[in-house]
Amino acid sequence: MTQAIAESTLARAALRKQRSFLHGYIPEAQLEVHPSLDFHTEADETIDPITYEVIRSKLWNLNLDHGDTIRRVSGSSIVIEGHDFNASLTTELGDGVVFGPYAIFFAGCADVVIKWTLEHRSANPGIREGDVFIQDDPWVGTNHQQDTAVLAPVFWDGKLFAWIYNCVHQRELGGSEPGSFVTDTDDCFKEASFMPPIRLVDEGVLRDDILDAWTRRSRLPDLISLEVKSQLAGLNFARQRMRQILDEYGPARVKGAMHRMTENTARTVGRRLERLPDATWRDERYLCGAKTGDFGLYRICLSLIKRGDRLCISNRGTDPSVGSFNVAPGMLRGSVLAALFPLLAYDQYLCGAGFLRQLDWEFEQGSITSASHPAAVSTSVGSMAVLNQAHYLGAKMIAGDPELSSRALAPCAIHTLSTAGLKGLDQYGQPFLDSPLDGIAGGGGAFMDRDGMDHSGPICGVIVPITDIETSERKIPMLYLYRRELPQTGAHGQWRGGATIVAAWIGHKTQAGFASNGGLLQSVTQGLSLNGALPATGGRNWYAADTAVQEWLQDGRIPADPRELREMAPHGGMAPPKSLDIRLMPQDVFEIIPNPGGGFGDPLLRAPELLQTDLREGRLPREQAERYYGVVLDDAGGVDAEATTKRRQALREERLARSRAPREPVDGSVEPGSAETGLLAAVALAETDAGRMQACRHCGKLLATAEGAYRRGCRELEDDMAALSEFHLDPAEQAGQRLVLRRYICPGCALALDAELCRPEDPPYVDLTLA
Repeated sequence: MTQAIAESTLARAALRKQRSFLHGYIPEAQLEVHPSLDFHTEADETIDPITYEVIRSKLWNLNLDHGDTIRRVSGSSIVIEGHDFNASLTTELGDGVVFGPYAIFFAGCADVVIKWTLEHRSANPGIREGDVFIQDDPWVGTNHQQDTAVLAPVFWDGKLFAWIYNCVHQRELGGSEPGSFVTDTDDCFKEASFMPPIRLVDEGVLRDDILDAWTRRSRLPDLISLEVKSQLAGLNFARQRMRQILDEYGPARVKGAMHRMTENTARTVGRRLERLPDATWRDERYLCGAKTGDFGLYRICLSLIKRGDRLCISNRGTDPSVGSFNVAPGMLRGSVLAALFPLLAYDQYLCGAGFLRQLDWEFEQGSITSASHPAAVSTSVGSMAVLNQAHYLGAKMIAGDPELSSRALAPCAIHTLSTAGLKGLDQYGQPFLDSPLDGIAGGGGAFMDRDGMDHSGPICGVIVPITDIETSERKIPMLYLYRRELPQTGAHGQWRGGATIVAAWIGHKTQAGFASNGGLLQSVTQGLSLNGALPATGGRNWYAADTAVQEWLQDGRIPADPRELREMAPHGGMAPPKSLDIRLMPQDVFEIIPNPGGGFGDPLLRAPELLQTDLREGRLPREQAERYYGVVLDDAGGVDAEATTKRRQALREERLARSRAPREPVDGSVEPGSAETGLLAAVALAETDAGRMQACRHCGKLLATAEGAYRRGCRELEDDMAALSEFHLDPAEQAGQRLVLRRYICPGCALALDAELCRPEDPPYVDLTLA
């Protein structure tokens, strides 16, 4: 249960520190801590169930109140409205037993930050009662420099009992760009400087020298000072509450409850993993938009290797770090954990330590998703790309299991991260820097048995709200023309992805206003759907300068939707990608369409009555209902059942005629439903006279041997992305790259089983390998 502790030599400690600064810190099985630090290890492992649940609930609520304290004191809308932070309570060794329902990816970093501090600060300057450390070093463990952690030890009778930790996105910490998201760089030296754990509070006394050094690098030093103090307020509250719980129940029982929380989560996750076949699920995909002016395609890879009750995560095969969209190893860990929590540990009170106990890691050192220093990491693009990839792959992994499949959902908002913020000088000549957060208000992914939720936000947190229009207009010199739902944006599938919103802004009472358009290139969407559904669009940012909007407003008219906006400003077009200085004055308009949710299942399987509702509610154009879903309506708007059956059969035949023959065809079939071991939602393992075979779950067509690759037994159907809908952009036009949607079609029933976005010349990669 307890991680081993050993004393380190000075030479070995220096070597380990140097290695962590270069390649990122991942704790070894045995921590090396100075012997002067005494740990509290006594635990009552026999506490009764009722007392256990009471203590568990108290620790959970302590941590919720910890987060609420930060929000009450903070002056940042990113924290108050966007909840871009998290808080945690950990064991004496940093194992996080409780995390808050905010940005969950911090859960995979808290333990590494604390363990690094134990290993490299216990000797010098030491760890004592009343101390607080602050840090934002990505290679120690954080998303990017703006995500600042503070951590405080909790002692009992002179022994280290636990840690209190929180991490907050601080709005501005310097660097060459306001806001510290530096897009046009190849290394971290143009980004905000960062610090490994340094003592901020010395035995209860705030060190002004350290606080001054921290805030001095910022363009908004007063705000950053307030943000640091909000984090300290959260720590102080949580530490005081923790002592009250220890007084009431005793340290041994509280520590026993913490251990049991970890054990229960590990056991639950392990049992769920044991339900799955021993296999490797793999995803390979392209990212585009490494930095300003770079429209190259770069490959990121992820494998989930399941054996027994354990899961190994590997990013082997990922391209070397490039441009500004990289992520350090600790954040790869955090992103993967955040992605898998809702799939495998949805009922475990966000106990990161228990989940992490079942995970092993293989890092491709120096790659985009495990970058070595001095790679650029400030944009947060890499961490969100990994989170989306891990969530997609995890959902694919559990989709074949009859019990776990109900938790599988397609990619959600910010799968193709686009960052849009505002900056400049307000009417008083004071600098401003903020974001209305519309970019995270995209749709939720579809489930295996229901549509995705509309504009429900990303999967990276349990609570991810956005700012009210009125609040944004009060705090930022801008006005909204509209924020409304775009009901036709959800990805097509048997179950449709959740719709997104669209919002349009103009500058207002600003001496100099600018919008940014960072993140990934949206034409290379990361919103790949599940089980043969069509992909979600990567969104779209649109811009028009020198419009007639002020004249319209003076005449009492408002361009209140995208159609009216384009009527008013027909000269507008796509906002320049990877640009941070797009003028936004009162005559200029910036429009943002965040990512909608991905779909689940082949569109030809959608129930006609659901399509009738879609059409009635304006969620689907009639032309797309016929083209993708094969539904035919009669003159009264009802479904013509006979014509729909014929149309769907014709579409299946068209797929077979238009697609490429299987690369490795397999003869034979089994009875539909007889293949009981689910590998994917649409592929299962069947017992045949020739041995175990992979088969289509829809029709029983054999696709490959058990050791083979089912994709090579499928037909391949390719389509250009821009042809999918008006919301899908053309990679050739935006990025100069020809990419196609390749769907893997069952040769028996012509239903799509899976899909990828690739170059036409790319061979299929193996996405499933049985052990």
